Amino acid sequence: MTRRYAVASALQLPSFLRPAVADEEVGNLAGLDKLPDDSGSIIQLPIRFHLVKDIEMVKKGVHMEMWLTPRDIEQTILPEVNRIWLPAGIQWISESIMKEGPAEIPDREEVVRHIAAATRGTPDRTKKILSLLDQKNRHPVIHNLYFVPFVGATSQGFALSGGGSDLSGNPDGGSRCVVGVWTDKPSGAIRPPQKFPLREGLPFKIGSIARTCSHELGHNLLLQHPDKDTQTEFNRLMGGRRPGYELTSEEISLARRVAGGRAETILQWAK
Repeated sequence: MTRRYAVASALQLPSFLRPAVADEEVGNLAGLDKLPDDSGSIIQLPIRFHLVKDIEMVKKGVHMEMWLTPRDIEQTILPEVNRIWLPAGIQWISESIMKEGPAEIPDREEVVRHIAAATRGTPDRTKKILSLLDQKNRHPVIHNLYFVPFVGATSQGFALSGGGSDLSGNPDGGSRCVVGVWTDKPSGAIRPPQKFPLREGLPFKIGSIARTCSHELGHNLLLQHPDKDTQTEFNRLMGGRRPGYELTSEEISLARRVAGGRAETILQWAK
């Protein structure tokens, strides 16, 4: 059974973005109702959050299941994501938070074991994870962020950029990303996985679910990892040496252009 939770906010979503009434719905929704201009105005982009439950992954004796709640997203994760993205003038709005089971695939248990044992270099790791995601609840044009128990050793998430990483060929970026709620990255996979913190205080130490969401949404907006050999700015959201929370002026400019493209895609889809 899928449960959808709407998140309360001061603004009202236009009717074409309002989720249909499901098993449970709470409050009003905020979202995009007009295209951004070039004056530095806030660009609002809606997200549909997917909490993928009924999966258990086992690694080093740890049984990893979905422990994240809609309240965690609403009260801790999303506010932190918006704090991180505030310098870019991009505000992420929850369209809905959906609790859903995995896709019905014949080899699901084997796929789950494959992911639990995977490393960053394991072939088909992301393909296997994507096969577990039930597509019937995926929104066709807004951002879809999936939470799963685990995405492989020393990995915390990944994003799909859609039509490629070049703005000219992909002006609205990607609309899907996946984040694990358990991680073994802080120990370099030496220790068993642990629950990933919802957020962390500044400065950056080991990261958090909120930072990983912010990072992967950055990839959806076509931001790339910096080149560690040539970078001169540090403490960056997109990684590199001495990662942190900062966005460069170039990243902000690109992200806003792609976010504007996504906003236009949403409004065109609604016509």
